[in-house]
Amino acid sequence: MAEGYESELSSQPSIHEAATRPGYPRPGRYPPRPFGKLIAATICKADAAPPAFRRIYGDDLELIEQRLKAYRAALRACGQYGHDQDIALVRSPCRINLMGVHVDHRRGELNYLAHSREVIMAASLRDDHEVALVNTEADLFPPRRFRISEEMQRGPWDDWMEYIESPGVSGELERTRGDWVNYVRGAVLRLQHRFPDRPLRGMNLAVTGDIPRSGGLSSSSAVFVATIMATLCLNDLDVEPDELVELCGEGEWYVGTRGGAGDHAAMIFARRQHIARLRCFPLELLEYVAVPDGYDVVICNSLRQAQKSKGELSAYNETIAAYGTCLMLVKDVLVREIGLEAAIVEQKVHHLGDINLNGGLFPDELMYQVLKRIPALITREELLARLPQQRGALETIFKTHDEPERGYRSRAVAMFGLSEIARSSACAEMLKREDMASFGELMYISHDGDRVMTFDADGNQAPWDNERTRVTDAYLDQLIGDLKSGDNKRREGARLMYQHGGYRCSCEELDQLVDICRGVDGVLGAGLTGAGFGGCVLALVESGCTEALLKTLDEKYYKARGLPFSAETCESVEGAGVVDV
Repeated sequence: MAEGYESELSSQPSIHEAATRPGYPRPGRYPPRPFGKLIAATICKADAAPPAFRRIYGDDLELIEQRLKAYRAALRACGQYGHDQDIALVRSPCRINLMGVHVDHRRGELNYLAHSREVIMAASLRDDHEVALVNTEADLFPPRRFRISEEMQRGPWDDWMEYIESPGVSGELERTRGDWVNYVRGAVLRLQHRFPDRPLRGMNLAVTGDIPRSGGLSSSSAVFVATIMATLCLNDLDVEPDELVELCGEGEWYVGTRGGAGDHAAMIFARRQHIARLRCFPLELLEYVAVPDGYDVVICNSLRQAQKSKGELSAYNETIAAYGTCLMLVKDVLVREIGLEAAIVEQKVHHLGDINLNGGLFPDELMYQVLKRIPALITREELLARLPQQRGALETIFKTHDEPERGYRSRAVAMFGLSEIARSSACAEMLKREDMASFGELMYISHDGDRVMTFDADGNQAPWDNERTRVTDAYLDQLIGDLKSGDNKRREGARLMYQHGGYRCSCEELDQLVDICRGVDGVLGAGLTGAGFGGCVLALVESGCTEALLKTLDEKYYKARGLPFSAETCESVEGAGVVDV
């Protein structure tokens, strides 16, 4: 790490301390540099690279050599707009979440690493209000242009949510569904909305990157973060880190998803060789925990793309909606059936994660009693009848997705959310005492909550339906009995963090990868990362067993399916920012 950098960010930093780290865009801090000087700075051997590269990527000269090549590619792509321009170089890495999947938007704790695959953007100012985009992979990401002023006229501009839900915007989005321009457009427009009295300058943006598309590593969010940072830098605008994360999360809603801002926060706050522990609503940078020595995290790409367009987008938003309805049902049960004071529940519970944060008020036994009173399936009609006071909120949620054929899987989703939030909190102490075996066990349990199939050692598969066994009244009664028993082992096993519920956002390929990993000596845990429906699995493995794991994955998954090998060890890097070369 760069000299003095460790002292700038302590293990328990504040949100605002992150704005002092190298790379964070502050007005005047990183003025655009002449095209020729940037090209000259990147034409060198890895061991002679500018100091910023060692700070970001560490001492891996092979990795630095790859990055230098990528920066030159972005600069040359931007050079088509002219060689007399001043350019800002911005990067945003992908992220992996070791624990805390699907809970960033529920106020769960998140445990992030930034991986060396990233989006690199070379950006320069224009004299008009047009944004022009090019990508080094033009066959996949064709050149695009849009005018900021024209986009602002598509809907009511005073309110961001009204704007993105207006017919003009939704119609344009439907016409361009899946186009990469929408992430850039959403970032620029959300920033313009934040600064209504500062018309943003147009930009030329040249992009390159090596994050797998639809791989569960948030390639789209990396484009978003890089765009918003480039726009801040070129327009000399000032935004505090907590607000920047909020703007990114709300801005990405432009494309139609209704996820949280955890991925953006991970990219912005990541520190090399550290796990950044975060929580949202409000955004809190809880602490940095050093990556324990002797262990690797292997990223296994299923090569099944996790799309968020059309039907897949509806399915993704359905899972988000299930959480929203679960919280309403939990609060309703706590007041109407358990008998807690409504004022206390309203004061203490705004998000599902607040249950865990107020464990003294809501112990595990009580939450099992609550879950027994939540229906396994509930239709929209039944929700409206049961929660008439929530009609407005429910109807807003319903707009984001198609109605589930059998209804919302309320109990299983609530069980998963409550238990995943408990796991993501409990794992902090495991990391600090380097109890990686216990951490790995939680990874397996977490994935079982998403699982849809199971595979034996011979690759034979069978359906997985934990809703019939692990969220029934009988099972909940068993857990309650175990918690009351005098047997310490039974009491420990009945804790909420060891339950998995049923979120069911996995797929056959992800489940097979997890089960292959489970069969390799030295693998302590594995589970999906990201939104699911495809993408990647993370495996925690003892370093001496990493090569054996990679070989087994190649033989039993990639070669067996006729796929190219696509697994690698995570290389921890610094978070997003302007590259000062």
